[in-house]
Amino acid sequence: MTEAKVLALESLQVEKIHELIRSPGPCITLLLPPYRPGEQATPLPALLKSKLQEAARLLTQAGITESVTRDLLEPLAQLAADPDLLAGSHWGRAIFRSLDVFHQFAVTEFAKPMLQVGGCFEIRPILTELHSPSEFFLLRLSKKDVEVFRCAGLKAESIELPKGVPHTLEEALAFKPPDHDLENRSAAGNSTGAMRGVRFGTGSARETQSTYLADFYKAVDRGVRQLLGAVSEAPLVLAGVDEDTVLYRIINKYPNLLARSIHGSPGGSMEHDILPQAYAIVQSDCAERAVDALQDSKERLAPARFSTGLSSILRAAVEGRVARVYIDAAARMSGAFEGTRKAGLGHWGEEDLLNIAAVETMLQGGLAFVLPTGRIPDGASIAAILRF
Repeated sequence: MTEAKVLALESLQVEKIHELIRSPGPCITLLLPPYRPGEQATPLPALLKSKLQEAARLLTQAGITESVTRDLLEPLAQLAADPDLLAGSHWGRAIFRSLDVFHQFAVTEFAKPMLQVGGCFEIRPILTELHSPSEFFLLRLSKKDVEVFRCAGLKAESIELPKGVPHTLEEALAFKPPDHDLENRSAAGNSTGAMRGVRFGTGSARETQSTYLADFYKAVDRGVRQLLGAVSEAPLVLAGVDEDTVLYRIINKYPNLLARSIHGSPGGSMEHDILPQAYAIVQSDCAERAVDALQDSKERLAPARFSTGLSSILRAAVEGRVARVYIDAAARMSGAFEGTRKAGLGHWGEEDLLNIAAVETMLQGGLAFVLPTGRIPDGASIAAILRF
């Protein structure tokens, strides 16, 4: 048995998840929500201790010996006593523990805590995040300041726009003064000496400001494309008031600007307020792309290579015939899995068969996705694209 150690929070990585799913049971999956000291919520150490008591009970019910149970839970108990856990976090935490692995990953957020004890780890809650891009960019827009952030590993790093790109509307106006005065004066009356001034112009003050603002954002867009040109596949998220984000979208030429924006004044806290919203937008976009890919495959492939039957999908997954499996986020189908697992994973009795379908697919090199509720064709809870 590998000696378990309390590890620091890690970034979620596909390679680590493949290591996890090859671990034989018993497997303990713990999902903890964000916690900020002072909130009216159970502190994470107390919450974890409560879940460990429940885990001990479930392990006993499953016939796991006292010594194995102790070995499984001891490093988790040490984690519950870690001062860093009491300090809280703005992110969720996914903890995976078996006799030969112990990992805890920082993840975006879970609405409520969850504990699963079974023959394999519960990976469904992290699949959307697992398929999210390793990095994306955030553009905070306002007339008074424009900032670009590189977002990766649940952190945001400010990066400079190319030299010569204005950061404020005032700076843009200083770079390029107006070509002409939109407000002129004419005379009214019988003679010039007796005339009073009458104003005329080519547009209102509002139209003038809108023109200047559009020119400012055109310069910003050129700078963004120059800055991100080498990684043009990376998503870009906008943050700002509607007036700014709507105008910028009209001007934008960056190919991967996401459809949703973070609304409101960009003056909020990056870590507490803006970054979590940005990650939610990126993950929602990833889920929609998966929905589109599934629908396209259903229309394009022969019926024999598309299945929504759970039993047939489980058999195909064990045989290595599932290329991609899609699972409804809200669905759960319990049962005893009777297949032969290629990695030597043991039977456990009642489990979530949809999660097992995801695990078995990934064990054979396939991909598993979770889709928003109701987005799988024909009202099914699961769908698979078969290799053959």
